[in-house]
Amino acid sequence: SGMLNHLLAKVEDLDLTQDDRVAQIATQCFDISVWQLLVAWMRGASTVVYGQEAVVDVPVFLRSLAADRISVLEVVPSYLDAVLTETSLRPVPLPDLRVNLVTGEPLPPALTQRWFAQYPGIVLVNAYGPTEAADDVTHHRIEGPVEAVRVPVGRSVINTGIHVVGDGDELRPIGSYGEIVVTGAGVGLGYVNDPDRTAAVFRPNTLDGRSETLYRT
Repeated sequence: SGMLNHLLAKVEDLDLTQDDRVAQIATQCFDISVWQLLVAWMRGASTVVYGQEAVVDVPVFLRSLAADRISVLEVVPSYLDAVLTETSLRPVPLPDLRVNLVTGEPLPPALTQRWFAQYPGIVLVNAYGPTEAADDVTHHRIEGPVEAVRVPVGRSVINTGIHVVGDGDELRPIGSYGEIVVTGAGVGLGYVNDPDRTAAVFRPNTLDGRSETLYRT
């Protein structure tokens, strides 16, 4: 149910339609590969699967995105940096791409500035989430260069709660530091054959009514 909720969140927040073409570029050992592979089928859209040989060759990959009319893409910031370095030297129009998700690493504001300088009409979405909560738990839509010190991770996706707590699971006030805790449909049951580690981070949910268990990130 957690991954199904995640797929529904992607459909809703990315406004997916049957006309979309989603790039599946993550290897199967990464959690993001699941939504990249399956989400298009929930809207009668198309998934285009790329081998790692094509992905690691940035010029080849960019030409493939254009030729395959990809409309939805997801990359990590370090790879996006390589893409923008390549396109600054040899521009590659991506007329069908409408949204590019960035995940897995902090997104530097300078990278958003470089992106919109080259692709001003293509939305970025900063996504954050742990595997233990069925992948991304927040989305932040970015429609122009970020001038702030940090890029927000955004608001929680559907059926998901995000809280910032102290050492004793007490809620921290706005503007203070703490640990991100996730509740809701995506929270897993724990780690297989590892009860001690499970008990340390999967705890009874005393913060809201979205799930019996919360996950401490």
